[in-house]
Amino acid sequence: MSARDSANGRLSALWLLVRPARGDLATTALPVVAFAVISTVALGVVALAQAYWNAPDPEGFGQYRILAAGMLAVLVVPVGTLGAAAARLSARRREDRLATLRLMGASSSWVRGVALVEAALVAAAGALLGLLLYLPLTTLLSIIDVVGTPLGSVGAWLSLPLGAVLLLTVVLVAVVSAGASLRRVLISPLGVRLRESAPRMHWLRVVIAVLVVGVAVLVLQLTSVSWGAVGVTAALVVVLVAVMAVLNVLGPYLVGRLARRWLARSSDAGTLISMRGVLESPQAAWRQVSGVALAGFVAVPAGSVLGFLDTVQRLSDAVTTEQILFFGDIRLVVVAAVAVSFLLVACSVGVTQAAAVMERRALFVGLDRLGMPFSVMDRARHLSVSTPLLVAAIVPSLIAALLVAPVVGISVVTAPLFIVTVAGCIVAGVVLVQLGVVATAPVLRRVLTQPDRAL
Repeated sequence: MSARDSANGRLSALWLLVRPARGDLATTALPVVAFAVISTVALGVVALAQAYWNAPDPEGFGQYRILAAGMLAVLVVPVGTLGAAAARLSARRREDRLATLRLMGASSSWVRGVALVEAALVAAAGALLGLLLYLPLTTLLSIIDVVGTPLGSVGAWLSLPLGAVLLLTVVLVAVVSAGASLRRVLISPLGVRLRESAPRMHWLRVVIAVLVVGVAVLVLQLTSVSWGAVGVTAALVVVLVAVMAVLNVLGPYLVGRLARRWLARSSDAGTLISMRGVLESPQAAWRQVSGVALAGFVAVPAGSVLGFLDTVQRLSDAVTTEQILFFGDIRLVVVAAVAVSFLLVACSVGVTQAAAVMERRALFVGLDRLGMPFSVMDRARHLSVSTPLLVAAIVPSLIAALLVAPVVGISVVTAPLFIVTVAGCIVAGVVLVQLGVVATAPVLRRVLTQPDRAL
């Protein structure tokens, strides 16, 4: 066989393995939608942050720049989490296909190139769709008051270089996530095909989380006006990003421990299947509810700050006009951060729940052939989400309350309604996740009606 024929054969095999089948269109459509949401949110948030960054500062402290930096810091981890989840949606099927290529003799560089190009194209399509969705959003942004003045149509638009950097960053997130999932394929393609077990969670995750949270509390207590605007901004950004990131370190460990206890005490089929599924990969179980964890982490300080500001305005007679405007801007940023967080939760739920069904469709088909009723399998899906959901609803909220304990304490006494609102937000996040499980039940039914595609 000539070298040309060999190359053509390899390209033909590449196309057959890479192209999406009709039954797998959802694995392409859902990540595109997720990246579109990320792009739209990123453009809107950065436009608002840019307006606050350039706002006049009569007191010379730079409080509006601190507000802008805090807004970006609060949302950078939720946006990155959703981006990584979207990039991983079709990772299991991609791993299978690329592992097959490796076993057929394809070089590592060739396999790497195929995976990265595929991920970049999907993310680029989502970024362009997000740009189109942002166009009508500029009308809403233009009427928002910043320092008492409407933002206007000019302020709602980003400069071309900044907009391009944001959209390219979305693509970069997808490429990095694809590259991370690709390492196992390049190192051990047979392990991917054989579905090797995930490693156990190490207790050092708890130690790391305790150290990070402890340092964060200390930094917030030591932060003062004497640090200047740059110092306060840097401290705020580092604390928020570090603590939100460490939630993804601590969460899987706690989920694994809780699932192991439930498994030891259960005897019914639904619970056994669900807990075994959680223990197979606590990280994957945590990713399904990490949006609720991050939203709860944002909601607790947000509600406390709103309650504190309301108390200050009601009880203090020395509040100036500039301070009233600044309080109004803080409220806007807080409400926007919470709203965007839950928007990302809603999107993340749909993506992760559909991905969970697609990644485990061979298991569901096997259980169906053994005679297990659909209701038992669906109950197992709900239980597999309930375990990490319990951790996500409680632990991040407690950590957030610890970080801003003085403000939370004042709000509990003087403005309890805001604390009730925070609890309502967390409950709303829990309901969103459960609705996501219900909404993806048709995906499971479709998998069971097409068993040949799963085995």
